[in-house]
Amino acid sequence: MTQEYFDQLVDKDGNLTNPYTLTQAIKDATDKLVMTSGNQMAIGGTKNFTDQLTVNGRNVLLTGDAFKDAVAVPNNDIQAINESGLYHYHSTENNLPHMDNEYANGFIVSVFTDDGNYGILLFIGSLTYIEKYQGQWRAPHSAMPVKLWEGAAKLGDTVNLKSSVNEFDDLQFFVNTVLGQTRLRTSAINGKTRYVTQVGQTHDGKNTRSLELTIDQSDDGNSMTISQVLFNPSPGNSTQVTDTVLERIEGIRG
Repeated sequence: MTQEYFDQLVDKDGNLTNPYTLTQAIKDATDKLVMTSGNQMAIGGTKNFTDQLTVNGRNVLLTGDAFKDAVAVPNNDIQAINESGLYHYHSTENNLPHMDNEYANGFIVSVFTDDGNYGILLFIGSLTYIEKYQGQWRAPHSAMPVKLWEGAAKLGDTVNLKSSVNEFDDLQFFVNTVLGQTRLRTSAINGKTRYVTQVGQTHDGKNTRSLELTIDQSDDGNSMTISQVLFNPSPGNSTQVTDTVLERIEGIRG
């Protein structure tokens, strides 16, 4: 019985082999050779694509080394990023959103459209992200609070913040008074004077008492002054408190 052979064997550059060789003339060729056409789903073994495997001109295999090739932020400006990729940043970059010190240096995952007008940057460690929409950068967002100040402040003290409160949506104040230690959250955009109120009960549970901090911020939002601290018993008259009452201020985006 005569068997018909077809599909001439080609070399790695796509050239027909010489002399004329048919793949079916090689025993079990279609089971053991990787063909340039057809559906070969059952070929076992390790495939070493030394020149990368591509589909429509794009690499589809990424090795561990590919993720080590993080590039520097172009022109030292976060807002100059307009291509997808992995970047490394430092605290000296322009337009870098304020983050806690442990995230002053780190990595960014960037995803952009081809025209660079739509994209998003994710600062991996702090889970902070910035979106570019229709060519314009939006405000940073993060579910993680950012420390703006830490120390010990009392009536009359002014604290300098690491970043303006105008860059945040909410603020958290860590208050420590005779009523205990409390974390109190307020809006960052409710005016230049805010009232931070700590509420508690007497030991017998029969009366409510409170302590209220009046905090005034500067025009640029870079500093805050404690202008009044009142302890309000019930019943009784309010009294001014001069002890240390404020330990920390945090900012929250989004």
